[in-house]
Amino acid sequence: MKTCQDAGDVGTTIGVGLIVGFWVAADFVLALTYVIYRLANRQQGGRSRQG
Repeated sequence: MKTCQDAGDVGTTIGVGLIVGFWVAADFVLALTYVIYRLANRQQGGRSRQG
C-alpha cells in the first residue's frame, strides 16, 4: 500500500511540474511577443497615435 501511495505522490508531482512548466513557457512567449510588438512600434517613430 505504501508503494502505491508513493507512486501516486510522484505522479502528482510530475503533473504539477508540467502545469507550472507550461505556464512559464506561455508567459515567456507572451512576454517575447510584447517586446517584439513594442520594438516594432518604437522603430516607426511612435507617431501613429498623434494622428
